Amino acid sequence: MIEGFFKLMRPANGVMTALSVLVGAIIVAKFGAFFNPLTYVAMVAAFLVSGAGNAINDCVDIDADKVNKPYRPIPSGRVRPKAALGFSMTLFVIGIIMAFFINAAALAIAVINSLLLISYSFYLKERMLIGNASISYLVGSGFLFGGAALGNLMLPVVMFFLSAFANMAREIAKDLEDIKGDRLMFLKKAVAKAKSRIAHRFNMDISGNIRLRYRPRVLSVLAALCLLVAIAVSPIPFMHGMLGYVYLALLVPTDLLFLYSIFLFSRRQKKQREYKKISRTIKTGMLFGLLAFLLGALF
Repeated sequence: MIEGFFKLMRPANGVMTALSVLVGAIIVAKFGAFFNPLTYVAMVAAFLVSGAGNAINDCVDIDADKVNKPYRPIPSGRVRPKAALGFSMTLFVIGIIMAFFINAAALAIAVINSLLLISYSFYLKERMLIGNASISYLVGSGFLFGGAALGNLMLPVVMFFLSAFANMAREIAKDLEDIKGDRLMFLKKAVAKAKSRIAHRFNMDISGNIRLRYRPRVLSVLAALCLLVAIAVSPIPFMHGMLGYVYLALLVPTDLLFLYSIFLFSRRQKKQREYKKISRTIKTGMLFGLLAFLLGALF
């Protein structure tokens, strides 16, 4: 049973969230972040809130997981739904209490993230752009939380905007990859039995008729604009003397990869595999951006 509860949290995801908090702390306090207890309190709090969000998501997705992922703790019978819900709420509360003992900014972020994770599981997940925006905020919020824990949000805010807008573009690319191609036939057959809120994501009716809610061209333009925002904010730390030439050196491949992704989005005729290529290119750019902030702060 204990193993089932632990797997509900998706610990690998939680570790990634905790590491983003650590990066946020490092870009604020450099090596001093490793010797500040608040860094580790914030990392644990973020891990718990992330785990709570994953657990409540599994509570909502019971029916789908019975078919698609029967090995998960709830559909496999290792954890009862009510117990999973109680476990999720407990994790949320503990994470928020830990944030309370850090400072007001950390508490605010923990509360907002908790409410957003709950809303995402019950409602936002099936709303394409709003759902993507929610995920993108959550991706960037770890850096904010780490900075807030150590009392400085200047650099973490820039990192937040860069990562959130880049991730928004990547989420759109992933959606376009999924919408096009063979999966349309599967969705068309499945939608007759799907709840209307699930069909809403693809603008389908319960008869199985498919109409894309947003035209791929419109989504591509939106994704390109998100990347332009990420590029626009990226030089701010260097221009204001917050980070030096190490940051600038690693920022160059970051922005070049984002620009290349914009070029790929701008092409009128795109095959399904091209959206996958765009997603990977943006992800690589985000990795360089992370290294730019991390190494730029340390050196």
